[in-house]
Amino acid sequence: LPAEVLPAEGGQGSRKSWNGEYFVDFMNGGETPQVISYSQKANHSIDPDFDGELGIPEKVHEGYAYMKNKRVAEDGRGWMTWGEAARRFGAPPIKIAGVEVNDILDGTKALPLAGLLSKAAVQEIPGFVERMSKRVNDGFFLTYSPAALAAAYFVEPSKGFAAMDYLRKVQLESKKSKDFVWNLPGEFRFVHVQDSAVLQPVP
Repeated sequence: LPAEVLPAEGGQGSRKSWNGEYFVDFMNGGETPQVISYSQKANHSIDPDFDGELGIPEKVHEGYAYMKNKRVAEDGRGWMTWGEAARRFGAPPIKIAGVEVNDILDGTKALPLAGLLSKAAVQEIPGFVERMSKRVNDGFFLTYSPAALAAAYFVEPSKGFAAMDYLRKVQLESKKSKDFVWNLPGEFRFVHVQDSAVLQPVP
């Protein structure tokens, strides 16, 4: 946030973060779409006085083991552990009353659900984070997911607003399409692109 919106010395603590993702619900809200930021603030790389991890859940090892060893069914692939499914195919599909959300979405393509799904994706993030923060401490919260098409583009920060404005235009125009409608929020983050195995978030 610019200093005129939230001064650095404001009462909300440091604005530095080790990792930050921003989700924007372009499908709803018109000129003022809802934005949510998921930021992890604890890390030696941005706070030299950092005293160590805070609020690690009790029995965190058991929490990881329970999640990793839970049995899940992958459509057409049979039963396997959650850990095996996640490594091979990504997060296992969400089920409601035993029915995969993917099947529900396929059967309701004609309904105008894109706005509802995009809004729900943003609003569910705090609940996901709260539940997982009580079990694990690595910052990941997406453990089950419907099928999703994802694309990522790297742009210079100076072109960031224009890029997200174009994404907003494309998402809103897709509401009129009978072939493809965006139903997830736009997402962006700031990273250093380096010759390494992982992207380097910008503090």
